[in-house]
Amino acid sequence: MHYKIYIFTFLTFILLVSCSTTVNKSYEKEISIAEKKEILVQKKILINEMAKASVRIHEISWPILLSNREKCKNNKKKSYGSLFADVNDLPKEDKKIFLTLFNSNIDPRYFYKYQVDSFPIILSVAKDSPAHHAGLLKNDIILEINETNTQKFRKKLLFVLESEKNLKFKILRGKKEIKVNMTGIKSCSYNVQVLPSGSPNAFADGEKVFITMAAIKLAQTKDELAFLIGHELAHNILHYKNFDASEANLLAIDYLDKPKIRQIKSIIVWSNEKREIEADIEGIHLAFKAGFSLENVNDYWRRLSVFNPELIKKSVNVYKSNAYRAALINKTLKKLKDKANE
Repeated sequence: MHYKIYIFTFLTFILLVSCSTTVNKSYEKEISIAEKKEILVQKKILINEMAKASVRIHEISWPILLSNREKCKNNKKKSYGSLFADVNDLPKEDKKIFLTLFNSNIDPRYFYKYQVDSFPIILSVAKDSPAHHAGLLKNDIILEINETNTQKFRKKLLFVLESEKNLKFKILRGKKEIKVNMTGIKSCSYNVQVLPSGSPNAFADGEKVFITMAAIKLAQTKDELAFLIGHELAHNILHYKNFDASEANLLAIDYLDKPKIRQIKSIIVWSNEKREIEADIEGIHLAFKAGFSLENVNDYWRRLSVFNPELIKKSVNVYKSNAYRAALINKTLKKLKDKANE
């Protein structure tokens, strides 16, 4: 009798385990499908946010780079004041997302006509830039660059910036194909980019400036961002002193691009307190010369101290405190304004 009970219990256990396994496999499959869909949703949000933040940064950085071009006399490359997004700025797995976000309104016949599977798009045109004067507009689709298709777009763009007199685009605006011819100008064309990070910070690496997404969202005015950009540009100009930057490498939606060691000699350009003070002073000069009043620029440090009270009196080893930086900025700004009013 007992053996029948044991058999019944054993079979019941096997049945339950079997059902549980079946349920788990089915459940996991549903979760996996939902996860893949959620990945697409979150990546679309990420790339969209990168594009929006990059446009904001581009509008602020262009006048600073242009107004201070004498600081970059070794720059041999031309600038046009345009910000682009290209499918190759993203990992291959994100190609469909790029097409959805930036190429979805293009008539499929254009892809066949120009023998490409995507088109670069203009995200931003800086005020008073060659691109602006030539009539380029945000959201223009680039069909051709210097009478060739847009395959390897950034490589072709770099060649033009280094070697050609003019940059020529055929663009699609609505249903019209328009030819645009631009003559480049010299600027201090370091790349100023967005870095997706939850920490309010900024970095320079000798070629690029990175402003984190958290810093962009923490800043509430153009003046605050102008100072952050000016500070990091000052590091590139004063401390790295090498120049190989180009608008062709200004990547608006590349969420994987990060600060790098560009040259071996850059390893010795470690930040220290003296260099940070120099960058604060020079950064104020760079932004002020570009027309930013910087009236309430210290609100950024005050806001940052709300999240990090320990920074009010003492910062990390390479920085002075937030209070010191605010006082230094005020003093420098007062001198600049007094001189301008003489």
